[in-house]
Amino acid sequence: MRADPQDRGRRDDKIRQIGTDGRSVPAYHPHVPRAFAHHCSIGRGIARIPPHVSPSHPRILTSRPTGKGFAMSARSFASFVLMLLLAACGGDSDSSAPGIAFAATSVRASQTTTWKPLVPGTSWQWQIDGNRINETVLDGVNNPRKMFDVDMELTDAGTIRRLKAKGIYVVCYMEVGGREDTRGDAGKFPDSVLGNPVEGYEDHERWLDIRQTTILMPLMLARLDQAKKKGCDGIEPDLDDSYRQETGFPLTRDDQLRYNTALIAAAHDRGMSMGLKNGSGIAAAMAKVADWALNEQCNRFHECGDYASFVALNKAVFNVEYTRPDGMTLADFCPADNQANFDGILKLSSDTLAALPRAACRFE
Repeated sequence: MRADPQDRGRRDDKIRQIGTDGRSVPAYHPHVPRAFAHHCSIGRGIARIPPHVSPSHPRILTSRPTGKGFAMSARSFASFVLMLLLAACGGDSDSSAPGIAFAATSVRASQTTTWKPLVPGTSWQWQIDGNRINETVLDGVNNPRKMFDVDMELTDAGTIRRLKAKGIYVVCYMEVGGREDTRGDAGKFPDSVLGNPVEGYEDHERWLDIRQTTILMPLMLARLDQAKKKGCDGIEPDLDDSYRQETGFPLTRDDQLRYNTALIAAAHDRGMSMGLKNGSGIAAAMAKVADWALNEQCNRFHECGDYASFVALNKAVFNVEYTRPDGMTLADFCPADNQANFDGILKLSSDTLAALPRAACRFE
């Protein structure tokens, strides 16, 4: 599912974005403010599916409660402190993003690299429809590098273990910029961090105020701990470009970059990678920090060039285009994806991210 208006998919063409002048502009507007970076030093003490969906989809399933509260481990606390340091660093700079070096350094200097990379030339599958995972989809793929993206909360550890036994890299989907009231931890999000309803999901999903990290980060760390316990190799962070949305909060691009960077650091601390989900407007900056990218419909919306920085750093770009309603075929986008060294697949639609149908641009 595309996570924002510019990053369509589960939203429609009527969705609006917030432009650099603060006014509402049409969705997919090509202009995105590219200023990021505030020079500061830790050493100085300063760092879906539309409403008419299948009843089995995770967005409308009633999740099992996860219990009252949670215990924060020492590792979680370290990541939490890093989040607070990052949140304390603000300001603007030029579009060449020299300050992103601060973010990248903060992420990578905080622990030994233990997560496994995802590189271009990786065959992949995406199933987050809430149904039983089809574990055989990639069995006939003649490529030693494989990735399978599943819903973290709705996929059991046994399924993840069996996929990994086949040599498959398992990425787990979780939301980082919104709260779905169908999730097991939904009751732990206080009203103070909840913003406007997410368009298309008004009945059960609201945006989060990603500036309130003292509240949000412990909740996100608990989700990452759950992902680690289940055996996830990486994290797909949905709604990680909320600064461009009508969230109800005056979020900035710097707010987004700091939040995303801290989440990536926390994932790394647990031995997991984390990608950039859509978010073409911050792709160039995040390429130095995120471990890979997953984009929906970059060919349809002429955004693919924004992800070239990932490939230049030998980081995979997973692209999906849809047969419905776009009418896309493999012939329409695979030549461009292959030339860009993206790993492209074709699925039915963003509101039916089921196991099949699925077709890939290469290696199959």
